[in-house]
Amino acid sequence: MDTPLINGLLEYINQKNIPFHMPGHKNNVNEFKELKIIQENIFNMDLTEVEGVDNLHSPEGIIKDAQEKLSKCLKSKESFMLVNGSTSGIYSMILGLTKPKDKIIIQRNCHRSVYSAAFLGDLEVEYINPSVLKDFNIPVSINLDEAFKVIEKNKDAKAIVLTYPTYYGTCLDLKRLIEYAHRFNILVLVDEAHGAHFPFNSKLPKSAMELGADVSVNSFHKTLPSLTQTAVLNVNHGVDSTGIKYMLKIFQSTSPSYILMSSIDAARSIMEGEGERLLDEVIGYIEDLKRDIRYVDGFKILDENYIEKANIYDIDRTRIVINSNLGGKTLESILRREHNIQVEMSDLYNIVLIGSVGDKKEFYDSLRKALLKIKDKFQGHKNTDFASKNLNYQKVLSLRDAYYMPKRRVKIKEAKGLISGEMVVPYPPGIPILVPGEIITQDIIDLIDEYKSSGITLNGIDDVNGEYILVVNGG
Repeated sequence: MDTPLINGLLEYINQKNIPFHMPGHKNNVNEFKELKIIQENIFNMDLTEVEGVDNLHSPEGIIKDAQEKLSKCLKSKESFMLVNGSTSGIYSMILGLTKPKDKIIIQRNCHRSVYSAAFLGDLEVEYINPSVLKDFNIPVSINLDEAFKVIEKNKDAKAIVLTYPTYYGTCLDLKRLIEYAHRFNILVLVDEAHGAHFPFNSKLPKSAMELGADVSVNSFHKTLPSLTQTAVLNVNHGVDSTGIKYMLKIFQSTSPSYILMSSIDAARSIMEGEGERLLDEVIGYIEDLKRDIRYVDGFKILDENYIEKANIYDIDRTRIVINSNLGGKTLESILRREHNIQVEMSDLYNIVLIGSVGDKKEFYDSLRKALLKIKDKFQGHKNTDFASKNLNYQKVLSLRDAYYMPKRRVKIKEAKGLISGEMVVPYPPGIPILVPGEIITQDIIDLIDEYKSSGITLNGIDDVNGEYILVVNGG
């Protein structure tokens, strides 16, 4: 067939890789009946807004009922289905509750969509720098005392935007930060994309809604048995959602997929009925794996032993983060090439694997065998220790001003001290190491070079080869 995309997907499917990545349905190997119904009726369910099937942008019937069930399940005042991913929800919650020139506080390791929202809304941004866990060289939390100081200096901020949990499954003390921000009437908006499963098991951290956040966004497709691009935006009691609803009409498609919406409904039904038991099983598989790998030379596993280090308050026990002396990209490649195991992502040092209720025990048996077999390759291998340095972000212009100012193209290696005119985003996880309006430091230049040499994709930057960068004229 003259269908390169279809052909490529079929080639990947035929490899029969074990999926330790999103989406959380994991090809429905556990045969959830709700998902099988969608699978069997996929073309028949691909509808438009005809009589009897309701309208996402003005729900009055079955979509309204489905969203009310979501709200009750997730303990919100209102919950809204998202078919344009969590990004559309993040745009809507930020822009629906602010106006141009408002100030917001951002956790500096937020997803790129948060910065994009600040750009679109012409918002003034203040940062809280993340704390780094040196054993893994990753940002994992924030120091609350430092966060409180930022809030104290910016009491006029309209909102604070936080990531809970991080891509690596680590959590800050969200409840304390919410309580402190609310003293100054600052709204707390949470990118909870990787925590959609939190409400469904008592062994997991509490959800942002339960902890008192004003608005949160959950990616259902990341950790729940839902289709890619599905998410939910939750609004808590006491928050006026009028602006959010308006923005949802702007950032969501006017032709929302009933297939995607149905998978949200299916995931909610599965988790509400069996979530505690299903997650207990997955957590059990993962705890067994961690126990067997924890003391193997060459590996470090991010587990509950790291709580209280680098300001980590709690961890997601369904997330697997493995640091190795081989480095993340090499370990990912070996697992895929030699053992047909596909991880969620790798960075310079670690691999990240996503566990979900879609998993089977055999997945973890295969992963354990593969890791133990690979361990012999660690002999004499030493990874670099660059990224444990704090990057010391220096903002001198707003995102919007930097974007619209005249720019010139320079070699990245010669850009030290200049002001960036574009965003540099290693993907995944999609956290910018540089945004427009920030000073380009030598540490950032060195880190970009590390990413390039390791084959990690850099998004946002015009030169995909990472040789040149746009900088602000005169900066």
